[in-house]
Amino acid sequence: MARITPIRRSLLGGFLLVVILLGGTILVITVVGSRHAIHTFSQSLMTQTIDHVEGEISRFISPAIRELQLAHSWGLGGMLDITATEELNRLFMPLIRQHPQVSSLMLADETGREYMLLRGDGAWRNRITRRGEWEGRTLWLEWAGFGEPPREQWRTQDYDPRLRPWYRGAMTRLAQRDGATAVEDAGELIYWTEPYTFFTTGDPGITASIAFRGADGLRYVIGFDILLRDISDFTARLKIRKHGTVTVLTDDGRVIGLPALDRFRNPVARQQALLKTPAELGVALAADAARALTGTGTHAHPPQKFTSDGVAWWGQVRHFPLTAERYLVIAVMVPSSDMLDGLAQIRVGVVVATAGVLLLAILLAFLLARRYSQPIEALVSQMERITRGDLDSEHPIESRVTEIKQLTDAHNRMRSSLRSLLKLERDLQLARQIQQKTFPDRVPELRGFSIAAWSEPAEETGGDTYDIIGIRRRGSKGATELSETRADQVVMLLADVAGHGIGPALTAMEVRAMLRMAVRFGMGIEEIARHMNEQLCADLHAGRFITAWTGVLDVAGRSLTSFSAGQAPLLYYQAAKDRFETLEADTPPLGISSAMPMSGGMSIRLGRGDIFAVISDGVFEAQDVEGRPFGVAGVIRVLRDMRGASPRVMVEALRAALAAHARGLAAQDDRTVIIIKRDGRGSG
Repeated sequence: MARITPIRRSLLGGFLLVVILLGGTILVITVVGSRHAIHTFSQSLMTQTIDHVEGEISRFISPAIRELQLAHSWGLGGMLDITATEELNRLFMPLIRQHPQVSSLMLADETGREYMLLRGDGAWRNRITRRGEWEGRTLWLEWAGFGEPPREQWRTQDYDPRLRPWYRGAMTRLAQRDGATAVEDAGELIYWTEPYTFFTTGDPGITASIAFRGADGLRYVIGFDILLRDISDFTARLKIRKHGTVTVLTDDGRVIGLPALDRFRNPVARQQALLKTPAELGVALAADAARALTGTGTHAHPPQKFTSDGVAWWGQVRHFPLTAERYLVIAVMVPSSDMLDGLAQIRVGVVVATAGVLLLAILLAFLLARRYSQPIEALVSQMERITRGDLDSEHPIESRVTEIKQLTDAHNRMRSSLRSLLKLERDLQLARQIQQKTFPDRVPELRGFSIAAWSEPAEETGGDTYDIIGIRRRGSKGATELSETRADQVVMLLADVAGHGIGPALTAMEVRAMLRMAVRFGMGIEEIARHMNEQLCADLHAGRFITAWTGVLDVAGRSLTSFSAGQAPLLYYQAAKDRFETLEADTPPLGISSAMPMSGGMSIRLGRGDIFAVISDGVFEAQDVEGRPFGVAGVIRVLRDMRGASPRVMVEALRAALAAHARGLAAQDDRTVIIIKRDGRGSG
């Protein structure tokens, strides 16, 4: 039987001679250096610097683009009423507040109406334009805070939003896309203006805008004004090695990122220098670099030498694309003296010695590579088949190297595990689809009331569920039937099974099924809760339980009968008193004890504008990066700010607030919300 050799012993024996022969040569090369090493070092230094600057610009621009796409989705969903200034302020103020580089937001339509939200010192301002009604006048509103009337001021301004570059460019982009079959990515519709001085504030900046067709058939444009001074503040402080510097230019050669020079240390001086060319600023280095490094017209420029004022410099540029047509130019400049340009040339003797050693190393490496590469290449070939989805083809790989043999065995075990994982993934996706289909597709129409609901699992499947069942009376005898359109009553459920995943999801579906069956038999909510509790005590393992809220909303009586088993707090807003109440559960959770009494619910008569919200603990316990929960206070704050809006808008505002609070952190628990509101119009 052939002896199996460990890879460590084989490699040590094979490369020992190479190490001895190369040792002296490496010492000489380290001392004398080479031009190739200098070039490699300069390329690495400049690439790292450009990556750093590019990352800073991306960090500066990307959040604003994400918020612009979110606003675009709201517009497509019919949530942006250009005449509802206060409701738009409630949606957009939290977005702009998170991003100091965004100075203002504009929403305009093709009739000449415009809503603008402008960040101010200690206050927010709106500019309202109605070109067809007010012609050359605009209305300015200054807000000290929500709930307080704004200070109004009329101004005479010959301003038409339809003539602004951000509006025209976005409309042109939308028109170009109208002929396409689909636009899957909203980012394809975003239009970037050239950097310019803002009409309202006079600050240098750039505008990103996007157009869409609203539910009313009109075309709209949303634009974000982004200040450029932060880019220049960053580059003016950035120095590379001793004397190197960085500048950022527009695609037409104007400066938006100033180099680290003493004359630009003052913020006022930096502000005045923005959007000028290097020649206008009298910065010879930046002008020479722009001329020498961008003359080829290509987007990729390797490091190269140029001369400025008789001094040799290394420089490199890279384009930062905003769209296919518009980009920024990042330029890095380092004097040759900083790049160790004074090293002596490699001596002829070192070259000859190195060449001889390399020939021996190549021969030995060839022999070793053939020994080790053949089985590894076979493994790579099998991996490529696995990436194409072929998990069944198995070909034995023979090797006398211990580690390669172990790798082959691990490869075969991995193939088997992948089969199991793919099956599990398909099962999880199917389970998610089944659970999502149990949620009602639509809420029945209720005269004088509105209901909205939302549920999001923390994993593929979750332990939260909800249901909204419409009941309609028919005939004079008071017979009832389930209805998905108009209803006289609705029976509602929000249940939260302890934990999340497949097991809790199955239990949640069982609870929903029990509710549906009980409603068909005409049971009251306390009777429903009692039967659910008895069945769950029989089905659940020890230590498992379910919090559940059931409610019946009677449209004619304008009353909500509610029963909560461990689901708390419940939030009740009384519009007449302008206050929130937090209501506790009526009993402990279901599934703990079959002897637990299921009685003691409550009945509430809802007045005009009243709101009743049932929310699972995954919303209250949502944490930010510092571990602070969103909390009951956070939910009440959002509902109070949006109390004049519809439940659907409240749900979307709550989701936006949760996303802003979490700042990208994944949800740790399932989140479910039901919001009931009595309309604020009518009698009774």
